[in-house]
Amino acid sequence: MSMKLTLAIALECFPTECRVQLLDSDRPTTVPYSARVLANPLLVIRPGQLVALDTNLALPEVVYRWHYARVEGLKGDKVLIADRQGQLIELVRAEGLELAPQVNDWVFVTLGGSGAQSEVVDLATDGRPAHPAYFSKHVLPKVEQFYQRIADKA
Repeated sequence: MSMKLTLAIALECFPTECRVQLLDSDRPTTVPYSARVLANPLLVIRPGQLVALDTNLALPEVVYRWHYARVEGLKGDKVLIADRQGQLIELVRAEGLELAPQVNDWVFVTLGGSGAQSEVVDLATDGRPAHPAYFSKHVLPKVEQFYQRIADKA
């Protein structure tokens, strides 16, 4: 399964598709959610979230998303953010991410599920990733690995 991933910011979200702004384009576009995204009722895409699109398909689709959150506190080397219910969640910095988020910074995060670790994957600057090159090198390959593991199990 070969993927070609690109990043976008969700602008408007609907039950089966999302209007997004590609990071490398001025023109918004509407793309459907992948079958994997649609199959997970806990995976809700919301405006402001960072999403990955697989553009190696006849019709590009949203295959992954990161939460957009404000840093509420710091605890040693952990970053604290609030979930939708206001409970604080501890996150680590993603491997290779050389930055130190501060209280009130906005960040993009992955919230662990199925034993995965919750982590900060980048700072947000004006609602966009501050280090898109880091994403290309370190984060997007993890999304591809995630989908490859699913394909291997099928």
